[in-house]
Amino acid sequence: MPRVLVTGASGFIGAAMIAQLRRDHPDLKVRALDLQRPRTRSSVEVVTGSILDVNDVSRAVQGCDYVIHLAAILGVSRTETDPLACLNVNISGTINLLDACAKEGVQRFIFASSSEVYGEPAKLPVDEETPLNPRSVYATSKLAGEQYVSSYATRYGFEHSIVRFFNVYGTGQVAEFVMPRFIREVQAGREPVIHGDGGQVRAFCYVEDAVRGAAATVKNPAAAGQVFNVGNPAEPITMKELAHRVIHVLGSNMQPRFIPLEQVDRGFGREIRCRVPNTTKAQRVLGYRPAISLAEGIRRVAAGGRIQDTWRGVEEDNALAARA
Repeated sequence: MPRVLVTGASGFIGAAMIAQLRRDHPDLKVRALDLQRPRTRSSVEVVTGSILDVNDVSRAVQGCDYVIHLAAILGVSRTETDPLACLNVNISGTINLLDACAKEGVQRFIFASSSEVYGEPAKLPVDEETPLNPRSVYATSKLAGEQYVSSYATRYGFEHSIVRFFNVYGTGQVAEFVMPRFIREVQAGREPVIHGDGGQVRAFCYVEDAVRGAAATVKNPAAAGQVFNVGNPAEPITMKELAHRVIHVLGSNMQPRFIPLEQVDRGFGREIRCRVPNTTKAQRVLGYRPAISLAEGIRRVAAGGRIQDTWRGVEEDNALAARA
């Protein structure tokens, strides 16, 4: 039976990816690589280790036909705080995986990239041919990862696909990201805090829709060598509108609070004003059609339990669950 490796498998997107693979590809054995065991109780092979450790990576990749590489240091705030760690994990870790894939004869490598690689686009919606102009360390690390993947695939003859995620959110995401932060604040009876004037435009994609798009690249012959935008362009929304939408869906009547961009992680230099995906290519090649509306996604996150401040809180919860 063929085998697929998911790196970053205990993370927010990684856990959803494992569940999606079990639904879409029941003929595949799933192996997970992360610093801790994923919370899944399903029959998943687990390699506990780091993508920075070549021995861990070698053990994880051995015998795999496909690799979905999700492991990374995420988010502009976290990566700007420690840019060298971001570059080391996101680039060196990717190279370690690619080296192992070349040695093991992996058939296809799927790389999780980010819409951040586009920077501030000249036109909307953003398609895959839009010029790339990363404006943060995180975005730069993802673009470098894309280029390494493409180069290794050409040099060593394995297939690859690159998936650029657009503003993925969902149950299990931490409050370092805007959607769960707004939801947690409203649930706690506090005004959601908007950075800047709230005119920034985004299109949010629920995690189940996002992983459905990525999972569709695994065995699709037409996906080889291709880059895909994966997001939900149906409901573009400003941050001010999003705050009011969360307030409305959760049945509150408060007003949001605004703080200047100079006081937050992006500031003016790294802030992206508008970003909405064109997903026509993913729809045509992968049959990708996101299905979960913004209101439904907000309700799911609100009903999904405690929203942690940071990933450290999630890791502690996972460790407790593993011992239960």
